[in-house]
Amino acid sequence: MAVYTTLFLAKSIELLSGFPGLKPPLPTPTRRQFRNPFTKQLVTIETREPDWLDDDGGSVIPQYRALSLQGRHEDYLEGRLPPFVRERQHWAAKGLTAVEFEPLLKAIDVGAELVSPIYAPPSSGAVLREFPPDFISKLIGSSRSEIARRWAAEMSSPEHTHSVAGTRLNNGWTTDQAAQILTPLASLAGKATPGQAMYLLIEA
Repeated sequence: MAVYTTLFLAKSIELLSGFPGLKPPLPTPTRRQFRNPFTKQLVTIETREPDWLDDDGGSVIPQYRALSLQGRHEDYLEGRLPPFVRERQHWAAKGLTAVEFEPLLKAIDVGAELVSPIYAPPSSGAVLREFPPDFISKLIGSSRSEIARRWAAEMSSPEHTHSVAGTRLNNGWTTDQAAQILTPLASLAGKATPGQAMYLLIEA
């Protein structure tokens, strides 16, 4: 299943109107249980995700899977974006998630994780994450080659290359691979205006 990744710039106050049907986090965390699909065990977590009724959802983040694959792949990625995202500075890609971007936060020494400013219904297959407030300034103000080196090192650590049982799953990243992603990301960060943050939209 394809994972579509879009990074965009916006002000937090715009999100709820830009993504109608999504909900803000709960004021305080609540404990919830779910069954791990792999171990079949019940797991208890604390989360600020709101409750969803059966009729919640709908087309909160429109899907464009029927678009023709003819022509440039970049045009396909652009064509499937929600209008709110398309109208803002953004970069559309595929296959990148918080698993790849949270090690980047560590590499440039900002907050340890991405947060959810608003939530989409589980049925939508969409997730929205917000980068820490100082991410943009740190990214712009740091050596891009050094960030790429550190990011590649993080993605090549056992945490990201081995299974829980210790089996190697991949060989990690090279510095060049990290730099290829970092280039459009830094370019996007350079277009930020005061009050804007960077957001990560993931659609499955």
